[in-house]
Amino acid sequence: MNRLKIILRENHTLHEMLIGAVFINMILAVIALFVTDRKHALYAVLIGTLTVVFYLIHMAVTVDDALCLDEKGAAVQLRKNMVIRYVIVCIVVGVSLYFKIADPVFLVISVITIKAGAYLQPTVHKITKW
Repeated sequence: MNRLKIILRENHTLHEMLIGAVFINMILAVIALFVTDRKHALYAVLIGTLTVVFYLIHMAVTVDDALCLDEKGAAVQLRKNMVIRYVIVCIVVGVSLYFKIADPVFLVISVITIKAGAYLQPTVHKITKW
């Protein structure tokens, strides 16, 4: 648990990606206020945001673990954890859609904001100057 605290405290790239993804999800939440089924759209954005935060933190921990391994072990570790993240995202989306908790369009867009967070990271880095 201490290692996770260190990663969360010192990994500025993770912070910047989280800021970008959460910012895009906030914009998506404002858009969700203007749809017919407001409640399910906002639940979708919330579930998607939490999924993206988990995904990014898990990815940072995985990369930190892989840096301690040799090249072959690191590749295996990264692949294994990538599959774990994809399966968890599929389970979250599947459960949300099966139980009709969230709007499917907003949920998928919200989860995809992980890419927007990655693309916005250099801009957030320039703004925050960490």
